[in-house]
Amino acid sequence: MHSFTKIFLNLTLGCFIAVVFISCKKQPGEGGFATIKGRLYVKNYDPTFTVLLSEYYLPGEFVYIKYGDNNEVGDNVRTTNDGTFTFNYLRKGKYKVYAIGKDNSKPSLNIPKETLVEIEIKEKKQVVNLSDLVIIK
Repeated sequence: MHSFTKIFLNLTLGCFIAVVFISCKKQPGEGGFATIKGRLYVKNYDPTFTVLLSEYYLPGEFVYIKYGDNNEVGDNVRTTNDGTFTFNYLRKGKYKVYAIGKDNSKPSLNIPKETLVEIEIKEKKQVVNLSDLVIIK
């Protein structure tokens, strides 16, 4: 009976350790070696959104990132003087990158609108170069 108890305890401990390692799969977020890069481009319209007044890469504006299926903002960065933004040190997984502009479908309401792009990082040291993120101001 004594050796049976030892075997049972060893198997139980082994299963526990295996479950712990399996459940420790790292989720999307910071702590890795991947990068997401892009540029924020703005189109400025008149108050009725009928005449395009100007367009350019937007400096000093916030760009946000969400990790995985999380609905909360994971991080944010400000764009540089040429509209560039970078999120560094990311792990494998799915991400949502977005910026906030105006909703041109409701000009009289002045409602904010997210311009969002979904990305999946599949490699440990992957660098994702996004096409321009375009918002309306």
